[in-house]
Amino acid sequence: MNAWFSTEFNRHNTWFGQANYYFDYLRRCQHMLQQGKYTADVCYFIGENAPIMTGGRTPEIPDGFSYDYINAEVILNRLTIKDGKFMLPDGMTYSVMVLPPLETIRPEVLSKLEQLVQQGGVILGPKPEKSPGLQNYPECDVQVKELAAKLWNGEVQDGKMINRYGNGLVLNGQDLTEVFQILKLKKDFDLGEDVPVLWTHRTLPGMDIYFITNQGDDEVEINPVFRVGSKLKPQLWDAVTGTIRQLNDFQITENGTAVPIKLKPAESWFLVFTDAVNADVKKGFKTNFPEPEVIQTLENTYTVDFKNKAIGPQQPVAFEKLTDWAESTDEKIKYYSGTAVYTTTFNCEKVDDTSEYFINLGNVGVMATVKLKGKNAGGVWMAPYRLNISGLLQTGENQLEIEVANLWRNRLIKDKMLSDSEKYSFTVVEDIAPGEEPLPAGLLSPVSIEILK
Repeated sequence: MNAWFSTEFNRHNTWFGQANYYFDYLRRCQHMLQQGKYTADVCYFIGENAPIMTGGRTPEIPDGFSYDYINAEVILNRLTIKDGKFMLPDGMTYSVMVLPPLETIRPEVLSKLEQLVQQGGVILGPKPEKSPGLQNYPECDVQVKELAAKLWNGEVQDGKMINRYGNGLVLNGQDLTEVFQILKLKKDFDLGEDVPVLWTHRTLPGMDIYFITNQGDDEVEINPVFRVGSKLKPQLWDAVTGTIRQLNDFQITENGTAVPIKLKPAESWFLVFTDAVNADVKKGFKTNFPEPEVIQTLENTYTVDFKNKAIGPQQPVAFEKLTDWAESTDEKIKYYSGTAVYTTTFNCEKVDDTSEYFINLGNVGVMATVKLKGKNAGGVWMAPYRLNISGLLQTGENQLEIEVANLWRNRLIKDKMLSDSEKYSFTVVEDIAPGEEPLPAGLLSPVSIEILK
């Protein structure tokens, strides 16, 4: 099948047998992103026009801060003030509420906002003029005007107003950068560079969790400042492998904790700041992202067994050099879709028990699992295609088995050339272009053994 919507997902996918490693990553991410409470500096009131389910961001929030949306029902029934911040019953807080660029608000909502500002809340937005409905008209409009006159009663300079009302503030005309300066609120995630990195922040007692992702196609090295307490120390939680280690290279600044971070294309990390002691956390290294040293390149002859004999070679094929299946002169390899198992042996002179060892598959099209001496070392589905083989690698001879899965498209390209009776695959929607070249497949570059001392 090849659906015209979403992603076709079933046991007939070529990569289905290896998808557990990808879903391990998703499970870990989903678990982490449900811990604690989302951290947001701004809540945007979406207004009361109907129908409405979300709102805009006027003014736009600057980089380094996060936001949420809030509606009238929550303001009326759930919002309170604690330590100068808007707070929900579950503990989420906001430093600023931004009103929408509208002239209308119900008097009961504005009355609740007056109470919240009186107690220390900060709101930013235009002065409302009337109620959006006819309930209790015209008295509703009179009430709105009276309340607004008190709240928006500050001096206006250069189109900007500040009114200190009770313990709180009402502002109008400022952008959020100016508001944060007034409140002396530092950036939650100060990247300081124009790089394609997205982030989110969750907080729970004794722990701050930041999820950061590289949205670009190039490796980035950044040194962001995280708005966390100086007593909390950084750890790197890798959702791909499930490993946790200390980050020893960091600096406490007046704005938070600066941590050098390296992200490969499309890579993600959880940065966890905590004062908890956990025996499962690895000690870490002098630098946060040391590169392993290549100690051996396996430029061996590999025996490759293409598992689907209906469309692939009947017998195992010797690859004296690792090459792209799509470049093969054998059409059964060039247009093959499915799994193939590479096997070879290599010798390792000496294994140091105090070091970490890795196998780096180089470039893979598109997923792979590895066995060393018959024991499972794990699977890879994105770059860097590297697995920790500490404890599996042995001094002397080692048998290596790498199972690679590619995509269905290569076979679909071949079937495009055939009559209906000759086709192997069946699709509902087919978008193969005439003469389209197959996608890169298999092990595309040399395999190497690496060490991290």
